[in-house]
Amino acid sequence: MDLNWFDLFLERSFLPLYGITVIVSILRYRKYYDTPLKYFPILLMYTFLNELLGALIRYNEFEFVFNEVYRNNNLIIYNIYSIVFFLYFFYVYYMYIKEQLYRKIIAVGSGLFILVAILNPFFQAFLYESQVFTYLTGSLVLIVILLLFFIYTRETFGSWFRDRSIMSWLSLGMFIFYLLYMPIKWIRYERAAEQLNDIPMVRRLHLILILIMYCSIVIGFLRMGKERK
Repeated sequence: MDLNWFDLFLERSFLPLYGITVIVSILRYRKYYDTPLKYFPILLMYTFLNELLGALIRYNEFEFVFNEVYRNNNLIIYNIYSIVFFLYFFYVYYMYIKEQLYRKIIAVGSGLFILVAILNPFFQAFLYESQVFTYLTGSLVLIVILLLFFIYTRETFGSWFRDRSIMSWLSLGMFIFYLLYMPIKWIRYERAAEQLNDIPMVRRLHLILILIMYCSIVIGFLRMGKERK
């Protein structure tokens, strides 16, 4: 395989895939408008616009931090996005799962995440440094919640995965992404001085995981039946 072409495909494909996901989520909206996922298209649009803005900043088409040292630094928009993203899905799964013990675990995990998000800027500058501890805490809490979701689905419907449910496809995609990307995020943080981000394999794996997650979401929308309230 010509990795140059493969890397070019990965770099050029993830942003259009975000846009496709937004469109499909809107087209299928009538099937889940009255469920906890009713705000999901807004989050997907936010994701698309956030990535578009991030690319403009990265390639010096737009400045967010008005400091020459951080001219192409786009980390602040991703720091804000991560907090919104995790809190949204903590809410979705809290509303979707009715088992009280699981809901308590979600509530405790959400509280821990909020605490870390408040404390993290004291150790890493929010404007121009990645909030690694916030991200890792959110990822870990989300993975636990996703496991609870699969257990709850098995207890409620007799199967851990429902092929016609967008929640199952969404949960599967996110579980794969965060389980595999979390160690990459930590390694990037630990070896920042070695410029690990410039190693093609790291970027390649990151983009592959993004494609897997959003392809899973698109498949879920295309296959979904009427989602229960």
